[in-house]
Amino acid sequence: MYNLLNKSGDKMNEKKYYLGVDGGGSKTTAAVFDGEGRFIAEATGESINYYSVGRETARENLKAVISRLGVDEFECAVIGMSALNERADEKTTREFCGDIVRCNKIIMNSDLYIALEALNAPGECGAVISGTGSMAVIRNADGSVSHAGGWGYILGDEGSGYSIALSGIRAAIRAAEGSGVRTALLPACLDYFGITDIYELIELYYDKTVSRKATAAFAEKVIGEAEEGDTAALDILEREAAELAATAKSLLDRIKSGSPIGLWGGIFQNSELYREIFTQKLGEDYKDRVKLLDFTPEIGAVIAALRENSVYINEIVLSNIKNTYRKATL
Repeated sequence: MYNLLNKSGDKMNEKKYYLGVDGGGSKTTAAVFDGEGRFIAEATGESINYYSVGRETARENLKAVISRLGVDEFECAVIGMSALNERADEKTTREFCGDIVRCNKIIMNSDLYIALEALNAPGECGAVISGTGSMAVIRNADGSVSHAGGWGYILGDEGSGYSIALSGIRAAIRAAEGSGVRTALLPACLDYFGITDIYELIELYYDKTVSRKATAAFAEKVIGEAEEGDTAALDILEREAAELAATAKSLLDRIKSGSPIGLWGGIFQNSELYREIFTQKLGEDYKDRVKLLDFTPEIGAVIAALRENSVYINEIVLSNIKNTYRKATL
């Protein structure tokens, strides 16, 4: 049995600990709580999306995050990751993390599943993520979960950081060649990549291979120029938000009117402008239902872990989570 010390130095041998992991496209965040919702430890690290970084790298990244927690064993763990669209079977879960996470019960599911848990809403609800990638999910009246999007940066991810960034880079290229409108995205692109000629992008992308994470980070520049009123950048946000809204509405229109909808991911979290445009694209029926998640996704994973172990999530538990974990809410 693992052995921890509380603040007074007493041993806490009999406590049960619950692990929640949010494995996004760019980073991984893990948090540990006890059965009463009190914060124990947290750690962050690199992506565990094995489609993006490869299986062995993903496992090493998860191992590194878990080792930083300082907790040896868990009663239940829920790992949400952007590589999954649904709950992984026992074989997949065991092969990926069974020798990394010492736990009585481990569940791997999509990052959308833990986003729904983080919304902290019973019954029908929905969530939309716009981070490095993008996806949408709903919980139906019967408790089942449906999702849309999540096709990855090659086949989909409309309205995501990667898609916004790539659109911004392409707008810069067209401006340089004279085939598109003049835009501040051109000097922003040159500065971001540390180049003096737009044609240097060819070598960067085709010879040196710019990472997906590095590309997606340019979305911040696109959003920044849009906030300054750049027409091309604003057009990109309008178009990307419209495409993501169309993906989301294919699901959201199935649940009853008034059901809450949570937003998460770096793009939604850090850009009020993009949240406003996206909500507008959803339509009038949705404007009073859309909000950022009540809890961060790793807390959604912790809540799911508690529920999986038949811990009743009452107001005391939720209050403890909010009051003991500095990142529980925005």
